Amino acid sequence: MVKCSRCGVEIADTFDICPNCGNNLAESQTPAESSEDLKCPSCGESLKPNADFCSKCGTKIANESNRCETCGSEVPDGVLFCPTCGTKVKQPQKTQQVNICRNCGFQLEDDATFCPECGANLQTGEMAAIPTKNSNQGFIDKININSIIKPTLVALVVSIILSIIFVLIGFSWVSFIIAVILSVGFFAGLIDNEANAIVSGLFVGLILGFLENPIIQFCFGKLVAVVYDWLFGGQIIFLVIVAVIVAYVSNMFLKSKIQDIVGDRLSWL
Repeated sequence: MVKCSRCGVEIADTFDICPNCGNNLAESQTPAESSEDLKCPSCGESLKPNADFCSKCGTKIANESNRCETCGSEVPDGVLFCPTCGTKVKQPQKTQQVNICRNCGFQLEDDATFCPECGANLQTGEMAAIPTKNSNQGFIDKININSIIKPTLVALVVSIILSIIFVLIGFSWVSFIIAVILSVGFFAGLIDNEANAIVSGLFVGLILGFLENPIIQFCFGKLVAVVYDWLFGGQIIFLVIVAVIVAYVSNMFLKSKIQDIVGDRLSWL
């Protein structure tokens, strides 16, 4: 049995003309198509013309041309109907290789080295070290004294000035509470985290509490300071508590609003 080189139908060796397509079998056999010249790319075994698989190792033989499913005739690319039998030909679909991340399945660009979705190294498969913010970081670990020195000193100075102004106006002991709320509430919103803000507020409230009586003495004299201390003295603990609460609330809930108002004008803090 031989296979017709035009339509691929197997025909008895005694036929000179293919009964399916009329091809002259004697003339169509060329040296390029002879079995001696066709070799399997895997094992080197001689192949029959138009063979789809190697008879020895079973390797699939690439066939660049399309074939009609009905008669087996070769069909040129782009042709929708077989020129021999008229059957509609299904053109082979050209598949495009798509690179997929082995870790997360994300579709990758051809020249990608790291996955943009999960950060994995596409060559080694190792995950890239991506720094993440530790939400469970302890209160003590968040404290950075160097970052709160300037805003704390400025808040203290502002609280002292406001206290003097409010005392002279006549607000008496309430002056220091208002001064703490305004100064600490504003400058705590410029500090990086709530832990540093609380420490800053604690210092401002504590120091202003110690300066309460000297400020009264500065404004009205020693006698008034003694009377004031007898009537209203001892606000240190109360001022510290108010300052800490105000600092926390300001940093947690008013931080973005305060920073939007200030902008870059106080970036030196």
